[in-house]
Amino acid sequence: MGIGKVIIGLILVIVGLWAIIPLSWGGLGLYVQLWEVIKGVVPVFLVFIGAILVWIEWEEMKIEKPARKRK
Repeated sequence: MGIGKVIIGLILVIVGLWAIIPLSWGGLGLYVQLWEVIKGVVPVFLVFIGAILVWIEWEEMKIEKPARKRK
């Protein structure tokens, strides 16, 4: 099934690139809409990643605190 996933991935990449190239080059010209989506998704992604990092670090601090008391 590995080669099937690779083929599907390549098809998705080609279709995605075709969608963002300008109309004058034979594409769909969706790069303006793509930019709007990126501007909307990036801040949410940064908040999500930041929250995960804070949560992971907080859990590590809670685990290390009792280990220090034992010494």
